Amino acid sequence: MIETKNLTKGSIPRQLIRLSLPIMGTSFVQMAYNLTDMIWLGKVGSDSVAAVGVASFFTWFGVSIMLIARIGAEIG
Repeated sequence: MIETKNLTKGSIPRQLIRLSLPIMGTSFVQMAYNLTDMIWLGKVGSDSVAAVGVASFFTWFGVSIMLIARIGAEIG
């Protein structure tokens, strides 16, 4: 059975922190992963680092577009 939590009860700052911790953790892991890629590719050369930077932007942009559509569909 799925457990539900009512986020409208209790302290607002505490509820916001509880809600944001998993998101912040995921972002931290993703940044650490990207930093590791940059360190490894830094040994190859600056062109490789630039290529990863450009590719990361397009990946982020694509995911953002998909999230906009998903959030819009969930609201509507």
